[in-house]
Amino acid sequence: MAIRVVKSNGQIEDFRPEKILRTLRRAGANRKLAEEIVKKIEASVYDGITTKEILRLVKDMISERQPPVAMRYDLKDAIMRLGPAGFNFENFVAELLQCYGYQTKLRSIVKGRCVQHEVDVIAEKTDGDFIRAMIECKYHNLPGGAVGLKDVMYTYARFLDLNEAAERGEGKWFDEVWLVSNTKASSDATKYAECRGIKLICWRYPRGCGLEKMIEREELYPVTVLRSVDRATLEKLSSAGIILVKQLLTSEPRQLARTGLGKKRLSALVSEAEQLLGKKNGVDRAVSRCAIV
Repeated sequence: MAIRVVKSNGQIEDFRPEKILRTLRRAGANRKLAEEIVKKIEASVYDGITTKEILRLVKDMISERQPPVAMRYDLKDAIMRLGPAGFNFENFVAELLQCYGYQTKLRSIVKGRCVQHEVDVIAEKTDGDFIRAMIECKYHNLPGGAVGLKDVMYTYARFLDLNEAAERGEGKWFDEVWLVSNTKASSDATKYAECRGIKLICWRYPRGCGLEKMIEREELYPVTVLRSVDRATLEKLSSAGIILVKQLLTSEPRQLARTGLGKKRLSALVSEAEQLLGKKNGVDRAVSRCAIV
Protein backbone atom coordinates (compact mmCIF):
# COMPACT_ATOMS: atom_id res chain seq x y z
CA MET A 1 0.00 0.00 0.00
CA ALA A 2 1.37 3.40 -1.00
CA ILE A 3 2.23 5.90 1.72
CA ARG A 4 0.45 9.21 1.22
CA VAL A 5 1.67 12.57 2.47
CA VAL A 6 -0.28 15.75 3.16
CA LYS A 7 1.22 18.87 1.56
CA SER A 8 1.16 22.31 3.16
CA ASN A 9 -1.79 23.35 0.95
CA GLY A 10 -3.82 20.32 2.06
CA GLN A 11 -3.32 18.32 -1.12
CA ILE A 12 -2.44 14.64 -0.82
CA GLU A 13 0.19 12.88 -2.88
CA ASP A 14 2.18 9.65 -2.81
CA PHE A 15 5.37 9.64 -0.77
CA ARG A 16 8.32 9.96 -3.17
CA PRO A 17 11.67 9.32 -1.49
CA GLU A 18 13.54 10.30 -4.66
CA LYS A 19 12.46 13.93 -4.08
CA ILE A 20 14.25 13.93 -0.71
CA LEU A 21 17.31 12.37 -2.32
CA ARG A 22 17.46 15.04 -5.05
CA THR A 23 17.06 17.90 -2.58
CA LEU A 24 19.72 16.51 -0.24
CA ARG A 25 22.15 16.12 -3.13
CA ARG A 26 21.44 19.65 -4.33
CA ALA A 27 22.04 20.90 -0.79
CA GLY A 28 25.50 19.33 -0.78
CA ALA A 29 25.10 15.89 0.81
CA ASN A 30 27.17 13.15 -0.81
CA ARG A 31 25.23 10.25 -2.31
CA LYS A 32 26.08 7.76 0.44
CA LEU A 33 24.83 10.05 3.21
CA ALA A 34 21.76 11.12 1.22
CA GLU A 35 20.76 7.50 0.57
CA GLU A 36 21.32 6.63 4.23
CA ILE A 37 19.00 9.41 5.36
CA VAL A 38 16.35 8.48 2.79
CA LYS A 39 16.31 4.89 4.12
CA LYS A 40 15.80 6.19 7.67
CA ILE A 41 12.97 8.44 6.49
CA GLU A 42 11.32 5.55 4.63
CA ALA A 43 11.35 3.57 7.88
CA SER A 44 9.78 6.48 9.81
CA VAL A 45 6.99 7.73 7.55
CA TYR A 46 3.37 6.68 7.92
CA ASP A 47 0.24 7.16 5.87
CA GLY A 48 -1.02 10.72 6.29
CA ILE A 49 2.28 12.22 7.45
CA THR A 50 2.70 15.89 6.59
CA THR A 51 5.47 17.27 4.42
CA LYS A 52 6.31 19.60 7.33
CA GLU A 53 7.00 16.60 9.57
CA ILE A 54 9.14 14.95 6.88
CA LEU A 55 11.14 18.18 6.55
CA ARG A 56 11.71 18.25 10.33
CA LEU A 57 12.88 14.62 10.34
CA VAL A 58 15.31 15.21 7.48
CA LYS A 59 16.72 18.40 9.04
CA ASP A 60 17.20 16.69 12.40
CA MET A 61 19.06 13.79 10.79
CA ILE A 62 21.28 15.87 8.52
CA SER A 63 22.03 18.44 11.24
CA GLU A 64 23.78 15.77 13.28
CA ARG A 65 26.10 14.90 10.39
CA GLN A 66 26.47 17.98 8.17
CA PRO A 67 24.97 21.23 9.59
CA PRO A 68 25.72 23.31 6.44
CA VAL A 69 23.74 20.84 4.32
CA ALA A 70 20.82 21.15 6.76
CA MET A 71 20.86 24.92 6.34
CA ARG A 72 20.81 24.71 2.53
CA TYR A 73 18.11 22.02 2.66
CA ASP A 74 15.95 24.48 4.64
CA LEU A 75 16.20 27.24 2.00
CA LYS A 76 12.51 27.49 1.13
CA ASP A 77 11.40 27.85 4.74
CA ALA A 78 14.29 30.23 5.41
CA ILE A 79 12.91 32.63 2.81
CA MET A 80 9.48 32.42 4.44
CA ARG A 81 11.12 33.41 7.71
CA LEU A 82 12.20 36.75 6.22
CA GLY A 83 9.20 38.29 7.91
CA PRO A 84 5.43 38.59 8.10
CA ALA A 85 5.53 41.50 5.62
CA GLY A 86 7.27 41.56 2.26
CA PHE A 87 9.82 44.33 2.81
CA ASN A 88 12.71 42.02 3.66
CA PHE A 89 11.89 39.87 0.62
CA GLU A 90 12.03 42.96 -1.59
CA ASN A 91 15.41 43.83 -0.03
CA PHE A 92 16.55 40.27 -0.63
CA VAL A 93 15.52 40.36 -4.32
CA ALA A 94 17.33 43.70 -4.79
CA GLU A 95 20.54 42.31 -3.25
CA LEU A 96 20.22 39.15 -5.31
CA LEU A 97 20.01 41.12 -8.56
CA GLN A 98 22.93 43.35 -7.59
CA CYS A 99 25.04 40.19 -7.38
CA TYR A 100 23.91 39.43 -10.95
CA GLY A 101 25.15 42.79 -12.21
CA TYR A 102 22.07 45.02 -11.84
CA GLN A 103 21.77 48.38 -10.14
CA THR A 104 18.63 48.35 -8.03
CA LYS A 105 16.34 50.84 -6.34
CA LEU A 106 13.72 49.88 -3.77
CA ARG A 107 10.12 51.03 -3.38
CA SER A 108 10.06 53.90 -5.86
CA ILE A 109 6.95 56.00 -6.51
CA VAL A 110 6.57 56.31 -10.29
CA LYS A 111 3.87 58.17 -12.20
CA GLY A 112 1.54 56.16 -14.39
CA ARG A 113 -0.94 57.52 -16.90
CA CYS A 114 -3.89 56.89 -14.57
CA VAL A 115 -2.35 56.66 -11.08
CA GLN A 116 0.98 56.62 -9.28
CA HIS A 117 2.54 53.24 -8.53
CA GLU A 118 5.00 52.05 -5.91
CA VAL A 119 7.44 49.80 -7.77
CA ASP A 120 8.96 47.21 -5.43
CA VAL A 121 12.31 47.07 -7.26
CA ILE A 122 13.64 48.99 -10.25
CA ALA A 123 16.58 47.11 -11.78
CA GLU A 124 18.88 48.63 -14.40
CA LYS A 125 21.67 46.98 -16.34
CA THR A 126 23.95 47.97 -19.20
CA ASP A 127 24.87 44.78 -21.01
CA GLY A 128 25.29 45.98 -24.56
CA ASP A 129 21.97 47.86 -24.44
CA PHE A 130 20.56 49.68 -21.42
CA ILE A 131 17.71 47.76 -19.77
CA ARG A 132 15.36 49.01 -17.08
CA ALA A 133 13.01 46.50 -15.44
CA MET A 134 9.98 47.04 -13.25
CA ILE A 135 9.89 44.24 -10.68
CA GLU A 136 6.89 43.20 -8.61
CA CYS A 137 7.74 41.01 -5.59
CA LYS A 138 5.02 38.56 -4.53
CA TYR A 139 5.94 37.23 -1.10
CA HIS A 140 4.25 34.47 0.87
CA ASN A 141 5.23 33.84 4.48
CA LEU A 142 3.14 30.69 4.87
CA PRO A 143 3.36 27.37 2.99
CA GLY A 144 0.78 26.65 0.33
CA GLY A 145 0.71 30.07 -1.34
CA ALA A 146 1.15 30.37 -5.08
CA VAL A 147 1.31 33.01 -7.80
CA GLY A 148 -1.99 33.01 -9.65
CA LEU A 149 -3.32 34.43 -12.90
CA LYS A 150 -4.61 37.59 -11.16
CA ASP A 151 -1.11 38.35 -9.86
CA VAL A 152 0.52 38.38 -13.29
CA MET A 153 -2.40 40.24 -14.89
CA TYR A 154 -2.21 42.91 -12.17
CA THR A 155 1.55 43.26 -12.65
CA TYR A 156 1.18 43.60 -16.42
CA ALA A 157 -1.58 46.22 -16.07
CA ARG A 158 0.69 48.36 -13.87
CA PHE A 159 3.50 47.98 -16.40
CA LEU A 160 1.24 49.24 -19.20
CA ASP A 161 0.04 52.20 -17.15
CA LEU A 162 3.61 53.24 -16.32
CA ASN A 163 4.77 53.03 -19.93
CA GLU A 164 1.73 54.91 -21.21
CA ALA A 165 2.77 57.78 -18.94
CA ALA A 166 6.35 57.53 -20.22
CA GLU A 167 5.12 57.74 -23.82
CA ARG A 168 3.48 61.06 -22.88
CA GLY A 169 6.76 62.27 -21.37
CA GLU A 170 5.38 62.11 -17.84
CA GLY A 171 7.09 59.12 -16.28
CA LYS A 172 9.79 56.49 -16.50
CA TRP A 173 10.04 53.97 -19.34
CA PHE A 174 10.45 50.28 -18.49
CA ASP A 175 11.86 47.83 -21.02
CA GLU A 176 10.90 44.73 -19.03
CA VAL A 177 8.38 43.66 -16.42
CA TRP A 178 9.22 40.94 -13.88
CA LEU A 179 7.31 39.18 -11.14
CA VAL A 180 9.46 37.43 -8.52
CA SER A 181 7.99 35.12 -5.89
CA ASN A 182 9.21 32.67 -3.26
CA THR A 183 6.47 30.15 -4.10
CA LYS A 184 5.35 28.22 -7.15
CA ALA A 185 3.13 29.60 -9.92
CA SER A 186 -0.08 28.20 -11.35
CA SER A 187 -0.14 26.91 -14.92
CA ASP A 188 -2.41 29.80 -15.99
CA ALA A 189 0.02 32.29 -14.44
CA THR A 190 2.96 30.84 -16.36
CA LYS A 191 0.97 30.72 -19.62
CA TYR A 192 -0.08 34.36 -19.31
CA ALA A 193 3.46 35.43 -18.38
CA GLU A 194 4.88 33.65 -21.43
CA CYS A 195 2.19 35.16 -23.69
CA ARG A 196 2.80 38.72 -22.45
CA GLY A 197 6.56 38.54 -22.16
CA ILE A 198 6.60 38.85 -18.36
CA LYS A 199 9.74 37.49 -16.71
CA LEU A 200 8.28 35.24 -14.05
CA ILE A 201 10.78 33.96 -11.47
CA CYS A 202 9.28 31.64 -8.89
CA TRP A 203 10.18 28.54 -6.94
CA ARG A 204 11.31 25.99 -9.55
CA TYR A 205 10.19 28.21 -12.42
CA PRO A 206 11.55 28.65 -15.04
CA ARG A 207 12.87 25.13 -14.97
CA GLY A 208 16.54 25.19 -14.08
CA CYS A 209 16.44 28.96 -13.53
CA GLY A 210 13.97 29.37 -10.69
CA LEU A 211 14.55 31.48 -7.60
CA GLU A 212 16.20 28.60 -5.74
CA LYS A 213 18.69 28.05 -8.59
CA MET A 214 19.58 31.74 -8.73
CA ILE A 215 20.32 31.59 -5.00
CA GLU A 216 22.27 28.32 -5.03
CA ARG A 217 24.30 29.14 -8.13
CA GLU A 218 25.97 32.18 -6.55
CA GLU A 219 25.49 31.12 -2.90
CA LEU A 220 23.21 34.09 -2.21
CA TYR A 221 21.50 32.62 0.84
CA PRO A 222 19.31 34.81 3.08
CA VAL A 223 20.60 35.23 6.64
CA THR A 224 17.55 33.31 7.86
CA VAL A 225 19.16 30.02 6.77
CA LEU A 226 21.56 30.42 9.69
CA ARG A 227 20.21 28.41 12.60
CA SER A 228 20.97 31.08 15.20
CA VAL A 229 19.15 33.94 13.42
CA ASP A 230 15.94 34.61 15.31
CA ARG A 231 13.40 37.38 14.68
CA ALA A 232 15.23 39.99 16.80
CA THR A 233 18.57 39.21 15.14
CA LEU A 234 17.01 39.42 11.68
CA GLU A 235 15.59 42.86 12.45
CA LYS A 236 18.99 44.14 13.58
CA LEU A 237 20.79 42.70 10.56
CA SER A 238 18.25 44.00 8.04
CA SER A 239 18.28 47.47 9.63
CA ALA A 240 22.02 47.57 8.87
CA GLY A 241 21.43 46.46 5.26
CA ILE A 242 22.60 42.89 5.82
CA ILE A 243 20.20 40.40 4.24
CA LEU A 244 22.56 37.85 2.62
CA VAL A 245 24.80 35.42 4.51
CA LYS A 246 27.64 36.47 2.20
CA GLN A 247 27.39 40.04 3.53
CA LEU A 248 28.40 38.84 7.01
CA LEU A 249 31.76 37.92 5.49
CA THR A 250 32.22 40.91 3.17
CA SER A 251 30.81 43.85 5.15
CA GLU A 252 33.10 46.42 6.74
CA PRO A 253 33.40 46.31 10.56
CA ARG A 254 31.54 49.63 10.69
CA GLN A 255 28.49 48.15 8.95
CA LEU A 256 28.53 45.10 11.23
CA ALA A 257 28.70 47.41 14.24
CA ARG A 258 25.56 49.21 13.02
CA THR A 259 23.57 46.05 13.71
CA GLY A 260 23.87 46.71 17.44
CA LEU A 261 24.77 43.06 18.01
CA GLY A 262 27.52 42.28 20.52
CA LYS A 263 30.95 41.11 19.38
CA LYS A 264 30.36 37.60 20.68
CA ARG A 265 27.04 37.32 18.84
CA LEU A 266 28.52 38.70 15.61
CA SER A 267 31.47 36.33 15.88
CA ALA A 268 29.09 33.36 16.20
CA LEU A 269 27.12 34.49 13.14
CA VAL A 270 30.27 34.99 11.07
CA SER A 271 31.50 31.54 12.11
CA GLU A 272 28.20 29.99 11.04
CA ALA A 273 28.35 31.89 7.73
CA GLU A 274 31.87 30.59 7.08
CA GLN A 275 30.65 27.07 7.81
CA LEU A 276 27.78 27.42 5.35
CA LEU A 277 29.79 28.94 2.51
CA GLY A 278 32.74 26.60 2.85
CA LYS A 279 33.57 23.78 0.47
CA LYS A 280 30.53 21.73 -0.48
CA ASN A 281 31.16 18.06 -1.18
CA GLY A 282 29.14 16.37 -3.84
CA VAL A 283 27.72 19.49 -5.47
CA ASP A 284 28.01 19.88 -9.19
CA ARG A 285 29.22 23.46 -9.70
CA ALA A 286 29.38 23.17 -13.51
CA VAL A 287 26.04 24.84 -14.13
CA SER A 288 25.14 27.46 -16.68
CA ARG A 289 24.01 30.97 -15.75
CA CYS A 290 20.27 31.57 -16.01
CA ALA A 291 19.43 33.24 -19.29
CA ILE A 292 16.65 35.17 -17.53
CA VAL A 293 19.15 37.44 -15.78
